[in-house]
Amino acid sequence: MKKPPVFRLIFAGLLAAGLSFASTPLHPAYAAESAPAKVKSYASDAALTTEIKARFLAEKGLDSLDLKVKTKKGVVTLRGQVQQQSQADLAVKIAQEVEGVRKVVNKISVMP
Repeated sequence: MKKPPVFRLIFAGLLAAGLSFASTPLHPAYAAESAPAKVKSYASDAALTTEIKARFLAEKGLDSLDLKVKTKKGVVTLRGQVQQQSQADLAVKIAQEVEGVRKVVNKISVMP
C-alpha cells in the first residue's frame, strides 16, 4: 500500500484543527461586535458628524471654523475655541438637536 505524502497528512491535520476551532464559541467577554455592525456604527457616526458640521456652517451667529466635531457610537465631542460663551452654548444646542446624537461632550473653550 502506498503511503500518503506528508503534506497531505499535515493538511488534513490543520483542516481538522481549524474546523474544530471555528465551531468553538468565543467567551462573551472577548466577543467583538460583528463587522457589519462596526461599519454601520462608523457610517452613522460619520453622518452625525457631517450633519452637525453642516448645521454649524449654516448658523449665522457661530464661527465654526475653529470647532472640531468627533462622534463615536452616537456620543459627540466638541472641541475648539470661540469668542463668547453664547457661541459655545449654541454649538452644544445645535449638536443636541441632531437626531441620533446620544450625548454631547462640550470641550469648547472661550477665548479671554
